[in-house]
Amino acid sequence: MLGIALEGGGAKGAYHIGAVKACMEGGIYPPDVIAGTSIGAMNAALLVQGDFEVAEKLWETISGKDVFTAEDEKLIYSNIKGMDMSGLADALSGIKALISEGGVDNTNMKAIIDRYVHPEKLMESPIDFGIVTFALPDFRAVEIFKDEMTAENIPTYILASAAFPGFRRVRMGPTTFVDGGVYDNCPVNMLLERGCDRVIAVRTNAVGVTRYNDKDKRVVTIRPSEDLGSLMRFAPARSVRNIRLGYYDGLKALMDLGGRRYYLTETKLSCEEGLYRLPPEVIMQAAELLKISRRVNPQRLLWERVLPVLFDLMELDKNASYNDLLVAMTENRAEAKGVERLTLYTADSLLTETLAAPDTGRKKNVNRAIDLILHTLKTMGE
Repeated sequence: MLGIALEGGGAKGAYHIGAVKACMEGGIYPPDVIAGTSIGAMNAALLVQGDFEVAEKLWETISGKDVFTAEDEKLIYSNIKGMDMSGLADALSGIKALISEGGVDNTNMKAIIDRYVHPEKLMESPIDFGIVTFALPDFRAVEIFKDEMTAENIPTYILASAAFPGFRRVRMGPTTFVDGGVYDNCPVNMLLERGCDRVIAVRTNAVGVTRYNDKDKRVVTIRPSEDLGSLMRFAPARSVRNIRLGYYDGLKALMDLGGRRYYLTETKLSCEEGLYRLPPEVIMQAAELLKISRRVNPQRLLWERVLPVLFDLMELDKNASYNDLLVAMTENRAEAKGVERLTLYTADSLLTETLAAPDTGRKKNVNRAIDLILHTLKTMGE
């Protein structure tokens, strides 16, 4: 039984969409159950309904004005550090008003849920649906699946799960709810307890409590490889980037792609064997750039001094191979040159792209040495 857990994270939730797309392409979708916390609950509802394309389009277009009222958006996005005394006084007045009114207005969020979540469609789906929220005043975690909900209260439960700190709390009868992230922001455990023997956890690295053991072999974690931005700043350009990031991070986790920062379908460099034929003058020049004494013959210099220094610079462990070293050197230079991360490469194609890319800024001697070795090996292999 397969489950997908979507972590809360406000505007970071676009990342879920890319990760789910990777699951689709990997042939492991649809799952048996999807559970989410906060914005993860909203995304989970759309996915359970079968509305992936709707969710993707929503994230590609949603902005702060869609989520917040004009006054709240102005306050949330204000640059307090850059304000003069008059602006600061207005901001403090706005904060005081927010507190007196119980927090950020959730009217727009409720409207989004009412527009995009179709309770009957969700209830009829063969995919189970779960959310996490937290009940007050008895400080009780609420982990609930759709067989305990009704078509009438599903939207309220989703809004309750997403009532993150600073937003108005949600009431249902005598109970008040706050964001589920205060108890479990990535509901893996509730899926395991539901009977799942495999769970894909899609993280956003947002603030909140997480309770699952990421060493559990039943769990595959898709985690952002770069910062997703502010959880309150909803912006189409950022969301599009995060969708792409989720997709490639998802492929890496599910397909066991190689690479530390890039996404490699093949990690073997065809020019690796050239290390054994590296010209003496290249070895000596690389040693000079790395400030290594050249008082031994070139071959000893390469294997005993130059390559060990490069292993340390690339922060590789003692079990790494020479191919690992060359791939790490390639990735290091690719990132420094701004070679696009979010695409699939082989180690050879990434090397080609990297050597062809122009340098940005001043080039250090260490980078000159790396480029010299990589360019020589590439040329020798052609």
